[in-house]
Amino acid sequence: ENEVSDHALALYLAVARRIVSRDAEVREGKWGIAQAQPVLGNRGATLGLIGFGKIARAACLKFRALGFSRVLVSDPHIDAETCTAFDIELTDIDDLCRFSDVVSLHAPLTQATRHIVDERRIAMMKPRAILINVSRGGLVDEAALADALSAHRLFGAGIDVFEVEPPSVGNPLIGAPNTVFSDHCGWYSEASVRELQSRASEELARVLSGRPPRNWVNQW
Repeated sequence: ENEVSDHALALYLAVARRIVSRDAEVREGKWGIAQAQPVLGNRGATLGLIGFGKIARAACLKFRALGFSRVLVSDPHIDAETCTAFDIELTDIDDLCRFSDVVSLHAPLTQATRHIVDERRIAMMKPRAILINVSRGGLVDEAALADALSAHRLFGAGIDVFEVEPPSVGNPLIGAPNTVFSDHCGWYSEASVRELQSRASEELARVLSGRPPRNWVNQW
């Protein structure tokens, strides 16, 4: 969860601080461009988390360290004890979209969650809101998100996952303004690969010795 939550934070900062476009403009010889386009602050801002598993919980702590003062969560599996422990407010997705400055997706993709962020909910978001998706591309209606970004009804988006991967050149998000993309790499670091290999080897040894695996994928 450490790498993916780091990546969510990195995408947010890249979009909010316009790092990618600033880099391109400086390379083109431009200077003194800091106030040409708005850059958002985060002190006192509201974070919205759709899903509150291990990755979202790690992200919650990291966004709070930046100055986010309120965290809204939509997750049917969260209880009052968890809300108190993390100082979060449980709400429905509609209100989360209405009141959040950053909406970050951390839910699994199921029939119930496909396009959970659709045209209607995107229209509810603040014009200065940022959408971050490090979970599954199918959670978002990409065409509706691209339309909102192109019409400047949203500030920006940071996307690590797409509904079809790799995305085609015709994907409407590719040409949308103030977007930062990565190639479904939020999970990756040298340390995470070593840990993945180590855990896989331990599971294999566990099964070969006649013990049940700890991490079932399909349990029959």
